[in-house]
Amino acid sequence: MRLYLSLTSPYSRKVRVALIEQGIAGQVEEVIADPFNPPPELLAANPLSRIPTLVTDRGEALPDSSLILEYLQSRGDGIAPLPRGSRRWAALRLYRIAEGVIDAAVATVLEKRRPESIVYTPFLDRQAAVILRAAEVLNREAGTLGLGTPSIVEITTGVALGYLDFRMPYLEWRKNLPALTQWYEAFAQRPSMQQTMPPSA
Repeated sequence: MRLYLSLTSPYSRKVRVALIEQGIAGQVEEVIADPFNPPPELLAANPLSRIPTLVTDRGEALPDSSLILEYLQSRGDGIAPLPRGSRRWAALRLYRIAEGVIDAAVATVLEKRRPESIVYTPFLDRQAAVILRAAEVLNREAGTLGLGTPSIVEITTGVALGYLDFRMPYLEWRKNLPALTQWYEAFAQRPSMQQTMPPSA
């Protein structure tokens, strides 16, 4: 398999964590790629020019991190399945909230890369408010986050919080969120999280 990625992308990190948890990271060739200056092989695999993109051992190209995680769940038992019944929807809700934190943080980073004269401050303020509200929800429901075999909920939440530390430390998300902080500090010690830390973190 081949994974097109960026070492600083939280979407890429989700997939790399999942590969390690599944015990198949050694079966994947990692290819660093810039989606803003994409190599032809990335465009051939993913016309959307997005990372991560996983090319499976059957040659199938999966162009989205959530889709890749769904695929990887079928490759072993290192990622816990989501619960069934009504608890499944609660888990998926938390997963999407954690994913929304990543989306808002990445949107912030991209906005700040624009020339300073056209950076839209109200947009940045809105993303910060989104992140902090979502973190409060994650804190209230931190008791549902496990430290055993992780599901996509734990992986996405852990990567989201790690990305805030990496790119937006000024938000101080830990303030007044003791349950989430305690969970994250333990989860961040997993080998999969340690091995995938951004290079300048």
